[in-house]
Amino acid sequence: MKIQKNFSTGFLTAISGVLLLFIITGTTTREKSNVTPIYEFYDLEDTRGLIFNKVTGEIKYEEIREKPIETIDSYDLYLRTPSYLDLRLFD
Repeated sequence: MKIQKNFSTGFLTAISGVLLLFIITGTTTREKSNVTPIYEFYDLEDTRGLIFNKVTGEIKYEEIREKPIETIDSYDLYLRTPSYLDLRLFD
């Protein structure tokens, strides 16, 4: 009888301890995390970048580089069409 009383007391103490641990650590509730971004960033390809807040509609310009990006596009076109058009263009 004494062994049975100690077993049931120990068992109830263990269950109470586990429940108390769950309550203290907060594992019974989940925190909701916001996975949708509220900001969008656009590179204006000069020295600035545009930051747009999708919730409030606020637009902010930030300096992101010291010198603008130099984009140089050059195309060499050489078409030879017999008897119609001879075109040679170099930049």
